[in-house]
Amino acid sequence: MKRTLLTLQLVLSIGVVSVKAQNMYPINNSWLDLETLVKTDSIPQNVDSVNFKTVSKFAARFNVVNLTGTVPTETVYKGRPFKIADEGHMSYSIPPHGKEVLIETNKEETPLDDVPGNDFIFPVSDGVVHIQRFEGNVGYRVTRVDEWCKVKCRQNIPHTLFTPVKDKDDFKTPYLFYFTHTDRFVVFTSLNAKSIHKTVIVDLKDGKAQPIEATVCGVIRSDNEVAFKGYLVRDETAKTVKVSMQGSNWALRDNNVAKLVAESVVNDTTIILARYHQSGPGISLVAFSAKTGKPVWNGEVQQATGIPGNVYLSIYKNRLMMEVAQPGGKYLEVFDLNTGKRVYSTI
Repeated sequence: MKRTLLTLQLVLSIGVVSVKAQNMYPINNSWLDLETLVKTDSIPQNVDSVNFKTVSKFAARFNVVNLTGTVPTETVYKGRPFKIADEGHMSYSIPPHGKEVLIETNKEETPLDDVPGNDFIFPVSDGVVHIQRFEGNVGYRVTRVDEWCKVKCRQNIPHTLFTPVKDKDDFKTPYLFYFTHTDRFVVFTSLNAKSIHKTVIVDLKDGKAQPIEATVCGVIRSDNEVAFKGYLVRDETAKTVKVSMQGSNWALRDNNVAKLVAESVVNDTTIILARYHQSGPGISLVAFSAKTGKPVWNGEVQQATGIPGNVYLSIYKNRLMMEVAQPGGKYLEVFDLNTGKRVYSTI
C-alpha cells in the first residue's frame, strides 16, 4: 500500500488559472444568487459571464459525466457544435451556416460494449474529448480533438479481464469504468469490481496512461482544479478509506468501504469530504484537517431519498455548495463554509 500511495503522487499540480468567481448558480431551470441565497426563475442578464457552473474555477466539475444518467452526446467548443452522429462517426459544423462535417471514429467497426456510458463527449479547455467503450480487447478509447476534429491524442485502455476456459468462450470480468475528469486528466477506476483493484489516469495532453494498483474512490483536485494533489483509496481488508495527499496520509473507518464513493474540495488547511455509497441513500459531509484527519465540523445535511449518482462540491466565498444528481433529478444544498451549518436547500 505504501508503494501505491507513493505512485499516487506522480500526477502533480499543473499551471495556474485566474478566474473571477461568479454568483449565479443554475439548478433545475432556476437560478440561485449565491450572495443573497434568493432563487429566481428568470435568466440573469449577462448569463454567460455570471453562470457559476461555466465561468468559476469549479466549472469542469460540472462536466463530470454521471453514467447512471443521460450521458452527453453533444457539446460546443470554440462556438462550434460537436455531436456523436452514430457508433462510427462524430460531426462538427462552423456556425452560422456551416456544413456538417462527419469524422470517422471507428474505422475497425468494432461493436460498442453494451453498458451505460459506452459513447460520450465533453469539452475541455483545449479541445473535445471523445470516450468510447468497445467490446473485447479494444477496451476504452480516449480521443482528444481540436476545433477541426483533428486528433491531438489517443489512448486505448483495457477494461475487461479475459480468463481462458477449456472448450468454452473466455470468462469475462469487467473491472474498469470511467470515474471522473478534469481539463487535463481522465480517471478510470475499478469501483464496481469485486476482486480487481486498479485505477488508470489518462493525460489528455499527450494520451499517456498512468496505472495505479488500487481502487481510487475519490480525487483531491489541485488548487487550480486541473490536476490532483491527492486521492482517496479503498482498503477493503482494513475496512478503511485512505486519504493520501502531498505531505499527509490518514484513514477513515468505513464498514461498507467496498461501496464507498467520495467527492472532495480543499479550503485552505481543511479538506471537505462528501461520502456516499453505491448501495443506498445518504451522504456524510464532514470537514477534516487536511494534515491530521481530525474532524473540524459535521455538515447539517438534509438527507434525500434515492441513491446518489454524482455529487458536486464547490465553493463561493464563505459558501459551500453540494449538488447531488440521482435518479429522478438533482437537488442543491448550501452550507456555511466555516461551520457546516445548512443555509439553503432545494429539498
